[in-house]
Amino acid sequence: MTLLFFLFFLDYSSLIIVMPFYKTLPCDVNNIKDTSKMYMQVDCSDRKLIEFPKGIPANVTNLTLAVNHISKISKSHFKNLKNLLEIDFKCNCVPVRLGPKDHVCTQGLKIQAHAFSKLSSLKSLYLDGNQLSAIPQHLPPNLRLLSLEANSIFSIKKENFSGLENLEVLQLGQNCYYRNPCNISFEINGAAFQPLTSLKVLSLKANNLSKVPQNLSANLRELYLYNNAIRYITEYDLSSLNNLEVLDLSGNCPRCHNARYHCIECPGSISINSRAFDSLKHLKVLRLHSTSLQQVDSHWFKNTGNLQVLDLSQNYLAKEIQQAHFLGFLPNLVELDLSFNYELGSYPLNFTLPKTFSTLSNLQSLRIRGFVFKELNQNTIRNLIPLKKLNVLDFGTNFIRNVDIAMFKEFQSLRTIILSFNKISLFSYEPNNSCRSKYTEDINSLSFVNETACSNYGKTLDLSRNNIFFIKSSDFQQLSDLKCLNISNNAMSQALEGTEFVHLSSLKCLDLSNNRIDLLHVDAFKQLKELEVLNLSGNSYYFKAEGVTLMLDFTKYLVNLKILLMNGNEISVFTDKGMESDSIKILEFRRNRLDILWKDGTNEYLAFFKNLSTLESLDISENFLTLLPPDVFYNLPPKLKILKLANNRLKTFNWRHLSALTNLEVLDLSNNQLTTVPHELSNCTKTLQTFIMQNNKIRKLTDNFLKDAFFLRHLDLSFNRIKTIRNSSFPKNVINGLTTLLLNGNPFKCNCDIVWLVHWINETSVKIPFLATDVTCAGPSVWKEKSLILLDLYTCESDYSQILYLLSASFIIILMILPVTSHLYFWDVWYIYHFCTAKLKGYKRLFSSEVKYDAFVAYDNKNEAVTEWILKELIEKLEDQKEKKFNICLEERDWLPGHPLMENLNDSIHMSRKTIFVLTNSYIASGNFRIAFYMAHQRLLDEKVDVIILIILEKLLQMSKCLRLRKTLCSSSCLEWPNNPQSQAYFWHCLRNSLTTNNEFRYNKLFKEMYKKNMGIVT
Repeated sequence: MTLLFFLFFLDYSSLIIVMPFYKTLPCDVNNIKDTSKMYMQVDCSDRKLIEFPKGIPANVTNLTLAVNHISKISKSHFKNLKNLLEIDFKCNCVPVRLGPKDHVCTQGLKIQAHAFSKLSSLKSLYLDGNQLSAIPQHLPPNLRLLSLEANSIFSIKKENFSGLENLEVLQLGQNCYYRNPCNISFEINGAAFQPLTSLKVLSLKANNLSKVPQNLSANLRELYLYNNAIRYITEYDLSSLNNLEVLDLSGNCPRCHNARYHCIECPGSISINSRAFDSLKHLKVLRLHSTSLQQVDSHWFKNTGNLQVLDLSQNYLAKEIQQAHFLGFLPNLVELDLSFNYELGSYPLNFTLPKTFSTLSNLQSLRIRGFVFKELNQNTIRNLIPLKKLNVLDFGTNFIRNVDIAMFKEFQSLRTIILSFNKISLFSYEPNNSCRSKYTEDINSLSFVNETACSNYGKTLDLSRNNIFFIKSSDFQQLSDLKCLNISNNAMSQALEGTEFVHLSSLKCLDLSNNRIDLLHVDAFKQLKELEVLNLSGNSYYFKAEGVTLMLDFTKYLVNLKILLMNGNEISVFTDKGMESDSIKILEFRRNRLDILWKDGTNEYLAFFKNLSTLESLDISENFLTLLPPDVFYNLPPKLKILKLANNRLKTFNWRHLSALTNLEVLDLSNNQLTTVPHELSNCTKTLQTFIMQNNKIRKLTDNFLKDAFFLRHLDLSFNRIKTIRNSSFPKNVINGLTTLLLNGNPFKCNCDIVWLVHWINETSVKIPFLATDVTCAGPSVWKEKSLILLDLYTCESDYSQILYLLSASFIIILMILPVTSHLYFWDVWYIYHFCTAKLKGYKRLFSSEVKYDAFVAYDNKNEAVTEWILKELIEKLEDQKEKKFNICLEERDWLPGHPLMENLNDSIHMSRKTIFVLTNSYIASGNFRIAFYMAHQRLLDEKVDVIILIILEKLLQMSKCLRLRKTLCSSSCLEWPNNPQSQAYFWHCLRNSLTTNNEFRYNKLFKEMYKKNMGIVT
């Protein structure tokens, strides 16, 4: 839509300055310098914002918050933004059927009363796609543009526009149609638009309107009413619009046959009164596309002599076009579209454009797509020959089978001839046959300019998407002035010999993509001396065939060729060993199989590109490469500036060999599997300016990564696995020279190591895209998913009070732990220490076969009661019995005076068959018990002999797991002194049995099996 008035509509050629401030703002901030003024643009679009961002600079003039999830607008948001000229708040709550399915919005945007009222400078306000139920009130009086499309506004009244006398553009479309249903009638009050006296552009498209709104401003220039339900245009509907220049009534009563959108068939066609356009003397554009017209009334155009664009496509005007009397009233027509007016079920041999076309002396573009006929010949277009200004002729999607291309030579000014989407076969002629089937067409308007934009070179012939199998020189005999030829997407399986293009010596651009071209002959394009662009992409058929001769050195004959496209050919073998050219500057070689040509052990194709002496840009992306052989670097063209290796499978890269490319400026390694960067980039290259490593598997940067890399200007490390960046990897004197640095999509660990980077980001003017939203922390948890720029700069500053607190707290805790540990585990530690010391010094256990005692009795000799029990009870029962006497060892009686305590204890335990421990609470707590017990237990480890017998005199350690386990495994070695005197005889009997038998024979069955397995005891 053309907007004529906004002073803030800026020329894109004006100077754009990226602002170095507002780092925490999740937006791009640019200063746009116009010839006389400076504008500040803040772009926060598509940042997943859920609330209005804070920190927007006060001098912003253009604010964009489109495509977010902000649910509320309040007047406080604009409190300090007095200079705003434009607010774009589109699509923050898109209607369910129109919006994304992964984020369905069910509650419309809430706008606080008077939210915009203080913005006295505001000229443009976009609120499309927010499910608003009413037009916001209290809008600033100087507002010039208001856009409210794709909302839920179903009623328009006069009071809605109170105070908007200066409004010039109003867009209210798509508030009530099949993708945004309202389920009620769209209501427009008769006087609704009366206050809008300055209105110049009004759009009410797709609102299910049944009639043209009344009382529109006489100043209206553009009226868009397409895709409604208007069936009738009366004599008076448009009578007051004397200044109207654009009128669009398309889609009212549509033609639905083969429509690629929701379409409701209309009975009959739109009815337009013969005097409906009488007052539209300034009308320049009239669109009546898809209105089911069956005839065109010449009276419509008797007062529209200034009409320049007429769109009558997708109607039922097949018969009308063959007469076209209405064209006699349109002397100034520049563009005419009569596409898709074919008659259902009809496939005529040909048709002739009537003589009235010859009166269109100013016509520049004529489109007759989708008329459906078999032959395009001289009779069809003879009445177009007088049109000296005609430069675009479009006969696409007509199922044309035969065409005489030579006839276009008579059109001296014709620059673009579109014959795509037909059934043209240049080499054959088919006689007249009856129509045997019903044809349907693709009604989409397809661009006739291919990716190389070769039509810019001059006269263009588009024969793409036909049935061309072969071409010969006579097909182009009369087209020697042709500059661009597009024969893509056909079925050509021809082995070109070079003679086919003998008459096209001036051809600049040739598109043969998506065919089956056989490159058998080296002279295939030899006649095209002026050719600059050649597209051979998508011709993989013969490259995949086995044993076929394929020549690629045809390039050496194309002395002016600048661009060669060979993408998607799956080239894995060819006859010659390389390409040769002294003119090619750009070569695209994507989606081929260089991984096969350059596989290990194969050297014949390593110099494949070497003889392209002038090549500056080489794209070998998507070639399944896992490694670039070192010799390839030294066989690339010496003038190469751009090398693209994206979307391969590179896991390693020979960085040191980059030095062979002395002119390299751009290296693209994105979307690979690389895990490392150069150790020191400056040692690999001195010319690289753009380095792209996006979406790899890099986890860390080398310490000297950018050391002395002053040549670098653009660095992309986004979407890797980098957790931290050291300042040695990013020297400030280097990164300050960058223009763009991309770090988004990395899982940064926000700790002390990265604080220096935050400092630098806050100071630098280097552009870092998505800084506030996508350069985020992955840890620690307190910073997870928060912006790196928000990291506290003082996080790692020295805090002496905290250090002193930690030191003092640690000292106190240690003082508490040491005595408790000493009390509980002193003897354990003491024993382990001495045992380990003895082992380290080489001491070994001396085994003695001499056993002097049947048992050594260990007890608390400081406990008089226990001592008395030992001497009077135990000794008497074991040593003084007649039937069986035992030799008992006691500390007070049998230890040698003057010997060390440990030595006496050790000898007593090892010279006794058993060791009896008489347990009391006081004895268990003593260190003597622990030492004696560990020594007796050590015999189990050293000699595999269990010698321990426990006599329990007191109720103790009821919950001891060790004691309970022993009772379970070997109950005969754990004896309790009975309280009942009658049971004492049984106690002594058990004790004597324990002394005379080995403990292992008394283990339970399960433990015996484990004991045998682990101890190696053989019974």
